[in-house]
Amino acid sequence: MNIFIFGGTGDLAARKLLPALYRHHKANRLPDNLKIIGIGSRPLSKEEYSDFINANLKEHLNNKEVSEILIDSFIKTVDYLQIDFNNPEGFESLTSPRLESKRRLYYLAVSPSFYTTINENLNKHKLINKDSAIVVEKPIGEDLESSIKINRSLASYFDENQIFRIDHYLGKEAVQNLLALRFGNILFEKIWSNIAIDHVQITVAETLGLENRGSYYDQTGAIKDMLQNHLLQILCLVSMEPPTSINSESIRDEKLKVLRSLRPLTEEAIREHCVIGQYKDGAINGNAKCSYIDESGVSDNSKTETFISLKVLIDNWRWSGVPFFLRTGKRMSEKRSEIVVQFKEVPHNIFDSAQKQKNNQLIIQLQPEESIKLKIMIKEPSASGFKLRELPLDLFFNEYYEDDHLDAYERLLLDAIERKSSLFMRRDEVEESWHFIDQLIESIQTSSLKLEKYNAGSWGPSSSDLLIAGHESQWNNDE
Repeated sequence: MNIFIFGGTGDLAARKLLPALYRHHKANRLPDNLKIIGIGSRPLSKEEYSDFINANLKEHLNNKEVSEILIDSFIKTVDYLQIDFNNPEGFESLTSPRLESKRRLYYLAVSPSFYTTINENLNKHKLINKDSAIVVEKPIGEDLESSIKINRSLASYFDENQIFRIDHYLGKEAVQNLLALRFGNILFEKIWSNIAIDHVQITVAETLGLENRGSYYDQTGAIKDMLQNHLLQILCLVSMEPPTSINSESIRDEKLKVLRSLRPLTEEAIREHCVIGQYKDGAINGNAKCSYIDESGVSDNSKTETFISLKVLIDNWRWSGVPFFLRTGKRMSEKRSEIVVQFKEVPHNIFDSAQKQKNNQLIIQLQPEESIKLKIMIKEPSASGFKLRELPLDLFFNEYYEDDHLDAYERLLLDAIERKSSLFMRRDEVEESWHFIDQLIESIQTSSLKLEKYNAGSWGPSSSDLLIAGHESQWNNDE
């Protein structure tokens, strides 16, 4: 088998793909006789590319993972080709007898603007067959129209079961454990509905700013960069109906049903259910941060949102009346990705009415540590009466599975190699999510929703707190 990484000298390959493949090599998970071919526009010799891999593996791996012997043996499986993606003649080098393989996996770690060109050139040189597969990164388009165009291009050369649209959040162990938690434990699945759940919070917060992506991000914003893929995909996994099998198309069928059940946010509802913001100067961990407007590549009068919080309703029997609160932003107080399932109050408080009894919470943290926490009420050890106290039941995955723990790209790369598609997005999922996002953006524009400023290092605009306070609750901002 051959894996071709288009964008083989890029940031994604250096930080994620090559370290993930090295870990698989170290654990003997890769197919026999596997070849990895990095493809880029830089004129590098095989030796220079080997040095590039060596340096990046040592930078991005933990010290205990680094083994000179294993790195050397991994590098022997890797080759490099310089190809101008816009030049069809350059793809002739991929037909070399030394690269001949029945099974080929093409990973497009490049801008989506190159997808169509690369596919056309692969097809022109008869480099696609029924045993080929292709992995494409988000964003799959910038709106519904462009996503349809990209998907149509992919479908011209590959069958749907050969296309792997990657969202690395779906490869996180904690996200997959959400499926195990729901469908492997009857105590949760029986109460996983409006019977016992008051509301759900989904947060993806970043402390980072633009990181030299100013010109790209200023044309994209938080809605298209994060909400359209990461948050909606997590929402689907939280709320979908039980699939018939974990390894079937059924998972993707059920996620699609959720997307089709999202209540559209009309112009009238936007002011009550949506908050958008843009960070101004502030400080994170004592370090001063400039405002979004002052970032390199950003327009002086930019109205691009770096934060959005949203109240979403799912119109089906299971979730009728249960709001889902979504928020994501840059330059937030801390890096955190989590799902908070807030349960309802007990029907009747039998304890001292002066004691405020807290509702149970299930917190599934995806970043920075993957963990599951269940907050429950217990009796305090005391001789002075029956006093309640909230305590957490904690499960940190790294404490139990440190050696076997796979990061998101390791998991998804392995699934793509083994042609397992349940954790990847299907074409109709992508297009349905863009349909919802396009409606949302149009409603925001026509309602002239105010873009609010928030300090870098905060949890976003104060209006976001008011949004969830309207449901008599608050965001989980605890350390």
